[in-house]
Amino acid sequence: MIENTNTQAAKSAVLLGALLGQSTDTLIGAQEARGQQQLVNSDRLPTNLRDDRADYETLGFLFGTPDPNDPLFTPATIPDGWTRQAAEDTDMWSYIVDTLGRQRVAVFYKAAFYDRRADMRLVSVREYVDNCVYREQQIVTDETWATPEAVVEEARAGVERCDDRLAGWAKDDARHAPRITAERAQYAAIVTQFSAV
Repeated sequence: MIENTNTQAAKSAVLLGALLGQSTDTLIGAQEARGQQQLVNSDRLPTNLRDDRADYETLGFLFGTPDPNDPLFTPATIPDGWTRQAAEDTDMWSYIVDTLGRQRVAVFYKAAFYDRRADMRLVSVREYVDNCVYREQQIVTDETWATPEAVVEEARAGVERCDDRLAGWAKDDARHAPRITAERAQYAAIVTQFSAV
């Protein structure tokens, strides 16, 4: 169950904690951390989808009707073998990870009582490739989504973006050039690796 932090009771709990001397930042941070864990361990997903519902359903998602007590969320089933995973660096993001361990859906949930909101979006192949470069993770391909051809296309685009950055603002601020050059080399290596597949 995901607590509706926008209720008067939830707001009062934060106010009471503040009156007892607790930091409001700490109280709100705890509220957001609880919200993330509740979402990851629930059978709910945000009602607000940033992509067509049919695109999720094609992947195997099943959606119920929005919860009348909390229309921010709806009961939902994720594809077989996929899992929910909390982001390690923030309490506002979670992911739905496929059977190959790849983040396929990004779920945003801000549980803070003063600005409670949630939505979700599909992760693109470009975002997947970019994240693997930035996190220095191995790319895992398949035959339907992150195909070798799609990965090569996105890696080539990454090389071009790095070239543009090197030719543009990085030229004027040389301290960024080594990092961008290293990124470019990673994208180029991906092109080489998956062009041979």
